[in-house]
Amino acid sequence: MKTKITKTLLILLFLAFLSACAVNQGSPEPVIDPQTEQQAEQNGYQANAILNDDLIFTFKTNEVLDGDGVMAFSQALDNNRQQFTTNNIIYHYEPLGEYSYRIYRLTPIAESLLGTVEPVGGAILSNELIAAIETALAENELTFEHQGTIFVLSEARKAVQISTATEAAIANRYYLEAYDPAYNEIIRAYNFVLNLELALQKQERSFFHQGDKYGILEVAGGYTISDSQSNLFAELSNIYVIPKSSSTSIPLGFKNLVRNAIENEQTEFSYIDSAGIETEYQVEKLDNSWAINPAK
Repeated sequence: MKTKITKTLLILLFLAFLSACAVNQGSPEPVIDPQTEQQAEQNGYQANAILNDDLIFTFKTNEVLDGDGVMAFSQALDNNRQQFTTNNIIYHYEPLGEYSYRIYRLTPIAESLLGTVEPVGGAILSNELIAAIETALAENELTFEHQGTIFVLSEARKAVQISTATEAAIANRYYLEAYDPAYNEIIRAYNFVLNLELALQKQERSFFHQGDKYGILEVAGGYTISDSQSNLFAELSNIYVIPKSSSTSIPLGFKNLVRNAIENEQTEFSYIDSAGIETEYQVEKLDNSWAINPAK
């Protein structure tokens, strides 16, 4: 665990050195001077890229899972335990896909001791629910669903605790970035991320959010998300492409070419900017990152 914490701190220091606060999903968008941006485009972009192996969290509205909770979750992952406790609240997680997890908050409703199921916390148990609990206990099930509600079983002293599970957070290694900052509120919505992750888990090519359909296309380094009109909407990737100067921003089209070059182990690529000027770029592999600069 200490190794993981040290590694995380080193990555954070690296990002700070590059003045790349914009990679934080909860950070406000930087204000870019148009003249500075135009100059950067004319001179060619300079960037660094890193392969992210830290988890990014998207929280359900009003969820209070804090830093201690995130640490407890990481410890549970390291120890291959699906439940963890923080601030006297029990959480349970289920894998969504590769390096992706769905985290639930548990609310105890019953305990089973010596084969007898008893309610706790003033919960009312129907005969049907008690029968479902007894079946799960007999079959050593960790989770079960009853009338649309997810229930989780966990050890509590000498008894087995039965709890309802409610959505708390999603954790994964991939970062969502919208083509238009006006869509940031959408891509940071819990249900948008959840529906996207569920679609990826099922290997589906589309998903719905608030009645709108979005497409999914696998590309080098992640996935391209399109809107219902097949317009480019967002990119999902675990390769961070960060401008060397905090006074400039980098178009997603450029970032996609960087990711493609990294995934295909290319040392160069060309990019045509908004003015129609084509520039050759070099990709240099460093110890734990890549440097991208205009070719000399």
